[in-house]
Amino acid sequence: MLQLGVMLLQTNALTYVSAGSIFVEGTIGVTLTMLTVLAISIQIARGYFLRILRKFTLRLAADIWWLLFVILRDASIFLVVFLGVMLFWPGIYQDIAIAVPFQPIAIDMFAIALVILLLKDTDEEPFYNSLITIFVLIGTVLYTTGTVFVTESAVQLAVLPPTVSDSSSNIWGFFNNNFNSINNPALSMYTFYVGFAILGLCGLIAIISSFKGGIFNRFVEPKPKPIVKETPEPQRKGPDKGS
Repeated sequence: MLQLGVMLLQTNALTYVSAGSIFVEGTIGVTLTMLTVLAISIQIARGYFLRILRKFTLRLAADIWWLLFVILRDASIFLVVFLGVMLFWPGIYQDIAIAVPFQPIAIDMFAIALVILLLKDTDEEPFYNSLITIFVLIGTVLYTTGTVFVTESAVQLAVLPPTVSDSSSNIWGFFNNNFNSINNPALSMYTFYVGFAILGLCGLIAIISSFKGGIFNRFVEPKPKPIVKETPEPQRKGPDKGS
């Protein structure tokens, strides 16, 4: 009886842990959808923030208003990348329905935008600000599309007749059968390899940029050559005025 009780306790513990992990993963997935929408909303509202900024007569109020914009923009992009790393755990593709390749590639788009923020002053260079807008927009569209048509497809298929839900003739069945990580493990692994490589490259660039102006300069920058001053030639004295 004691051994049976221990086995039941272990089974229940594993069940609770598995259910808890799936709940956390699903919650993060939904949170990422809202963060991506927040990120693109703040990015495309930059003109509005600048227009309101010019109306402030107090310098302190203008600084707080601009600081709010910078915090919302940078924090939303950073949190998407930070929480989105979860999508690059190979085991998660069979735990919950991940929209492949939509959602992992969307995280890569935000990672590229974050690297641009690290390397360039986008507030002073409009070209790089436009690049961030493009990458964040692509990432938001990919992630939102994956959430609506793949992650939520099971809910829509549940209300359809079995003959319709099992078929790929409707849009929900097509996305669920082809882009659901649980139903298409081969595409899941290919997405993982490509997405993880892009994410790793972005991380490598960010790490290297953090050493800019630091220890690498001792080995990269050429040492300045010593300046040798030439000895001036002795001036010739002209003839005396009295001679």
